[in-house]
Amino acid sequence: MHSPFHRLRPAHLGCAAVLLLAPGAYADDFLKTNDWPMAEAQAALADEIGTALVHDITIGSDDVAITADHATDPEQTTDYYWDGQTVRSGISMPNFTALGMGDTKPFPLADLPLDRLPEIKNAAINAFALPKALITEIEGTMPTTRTSKKLIPLWEVHFAQPGGGVGSVFLTANAQVVDIILPQGQQAELGPWLAPATVANTLARLSEEFGPNARYAEIFIDDTKALVQMEDPQNPGQIAEIRIDADSMTRDESMMAGTPLGPTLDRPFTLADVASLDAGMLADLEQRTIERMGMPGMTVFRYTISRSVLFMTPEDDRLVVEVRAGLDDGWTSGRVAYDMNGNEVDVVTP
Repeated sequence: MHSPFHRLRPAHLGCAAVLLLAPGAYADDFLKTNDWPMAEAQAALADEIGTALVHDITIGSDDVAITADHATDPEQTTDYYWDGQTVRSGISMPNFTALGMGDTKPFPLADLPLDRLPEIKNAAINAFALPKALITEIEGTMPTTRTSKKLIPLWEVHFAQPGGGVGSVFLTANAQVVDIILPQGQQAELGPWLAPATVANTLARLSEEFGPNARYAEIFIDDTKALVQMEDPQNPGQIAEIRIDADSMTRDESMMAGTPLGPTLDRPFTLADVASLDAGMLADLEQRTIERMGMPGMTVFRYTISRSVLFMTPEDDRLVVEVRAGLDDGWTSGRVAYDMNGNEVDVVTP
């Protein structure tokens, strides 16, 4: 999820190996115990960086590392390490955020207080709910890929299972769980991505994440993902693109992201407008579309919900769901567009 650049710190290259030792092998292991001076660590780091903003906090087995703005050069960042007693500075690197790179923003060190780590770890362990998993790292950043209305710093507690499965839990500074990413094989099965029940579930996930009043320009669902163009909850009046797959929902970089709601996108809709698209209706539209194509072997490969699909003029204000079906040859396809009552409004056959 995050930019790889902050992971270049040499101090952390041996972290994973340390964690393979038996529990309790290191009495001062910052990941396994809560009896180290967390508040003192934060105070020592704060004294060292002053008012500089922090890009990353990493809790390893034997130190706390941060990347902060350089004291005098805004185009640089500097790494600092607290080893249980003292703070030492490390290498300086380009400030990738200032260069418009990466997927995090800097934040005040005080926004993620270290003395809340016992609560953070306990909440993460309970949320991850895999008893044999070990915490391998705790990372604090302010990710810009989150879909929340307000950007806030988050803790990400990384876990590893015996045998190699990995995952993580995202939490606020107050130990509120905001996302759980389980290892492959532990994730809930959603069924085929374009199955009517799964498409309906995708719409329900949008409602749960953004509420009933969010405004959408387009919802595009193919056989692996959904791409949603909507009014940005962080920047009203602008477009954000949200990417959804079976286990995550993140902000996606696109040509449309950050652009204003322009002349062709000024007719948004809400999920209340598409409430009729439940699993039953979607199954009916799937069957009718395949029958309309008139060719054996056709399957539905895409849904598009919008007021601005290909055949529509700017004056056409109807909200439609366009259902596309095709053969596996990658060339033969057609489409049927339906209004929210299930009536055909446009048909193109192979």
